[in-house]
Amino acid sequence: MRHYYIYLIEEEFASHYFGRESKIYHLFQDFHWTTIHNKHSDVIGKQVNYITKPVPTLFIHQLLGTHLMNRKDYQKLHHIHKIELKGNRGDATLIVKETHLELSSDGSYEAETIFFEVLRKFDPCFLAMDLKAERYGWLNPIKERKFV
Repeated sequence: MRHYYIYLIEEEFASHYFGRESKIYHLFQDFHWTTIHNKHSDVIGKQVNYITKPVPTLFIHQLLGTHLMNRKDYQKLHHIHKIELKGNRGDATLIVKETHLELSSDGSYEAETIFFEVLRKFDPCFLAMDLKAERYGWLNPIKERKFV
């Protein structure tokens, strides 16, 4: 089972940290693993809030519905979107929250990729992180600006 936290990063920080995603990843790792009793949790929370944008939940629901509603393996219940591929090939569940998205998947990568493809078309600044497996990356790699 894979579990991703997907945050929408402010474009300024996404551009600046392209190629250095590990720095952002470690911030989120600290954010998710630091208890509220830790004296640094408030500072880490403020840093995360500063570099992220709120998720436009209504638009995300509409976007997913528009792109996936014709699929027979797609279901939606309130803020939860699910794809179950036939033949037990895999499944993925996407939960839309105001601060981030959470995606859990099992089996092949195909089901999670379907969600990633829809999201990356909307905004190139989504960063997906699997904290347990220590994997992370942009859903749509941002191209570095070339200065002449």
